[in-house]
Amino acid sequence: MSEDGARTAEFSPAKRRQILAGARATFGELGFERACVDVIASRAGVSKATVYNHFGDKKGLFVACFSEEVDALRDGVRASLAEPAGDLEQALLETGEKVVALLLSPAVVALYRHAQAESVRFPEIGQTLFDHGPNSLQAQIASYLQRWHEKGALSIDDPRTAAVQFVSLCQSDLVLRARLGILERPADARIRETVRSAVRTFLRAFGR
Repeated sequence: MSEDGARTAEFSPAKRRQILAGARATFGELGFERACVDVIASRAGVSKATVYNHFGDKKGLFVACFSEEVDALRDGVRASLAEPAGDLEQALLETGEKVVALLLSPAVVALYRHAQAESVRFPEIGQTLFDHGPNSLQAQIASYLQRWHEKGALSIDDPRTAAVQFVSLCQSDLVLRARLGILERPADARIRETVRSAVRTFLRAFGR
């Protein structure tokens, strides 16, 4: 293989995903302080130099684990927010259930637990998680609600505030319970009941 070919392979997207998978497993098991790049590299099946070449240092790798996973989850929610059509209440029910199911997924719950544990020492982790997670999700929901407003189905002065309230109503105490490990699973029935109540409250405030 030529030198250019070797360099391309070294920095390929597949290699990056391979490293991140090994890092998430290691950070999830050991936390940031106890995890070392040697173990991460071994689990990822790459050299320690390859890890450093991709992410600079352990902190850079830790932040990338959070930001890239949250980006993927955010994109999944965006894909589910179709153009407003049909019955408003049913559309909001489906949206709320998808959002809460996402927030309660084991990957997201674990993500927040680890981020909160490390954010005192590394505030950029908390900011990254907020920017790529709740902040981005709220923006997507706000845009979706604004489109319903433009159709005349909702009366909303501030779509961003309405989005924050919608997500907060839908998640109720379920997310907190999940992060504390006291949410009974499967939680599908609980999610549907909570979101149904949330949507009714939301429509009383913003429905036409």
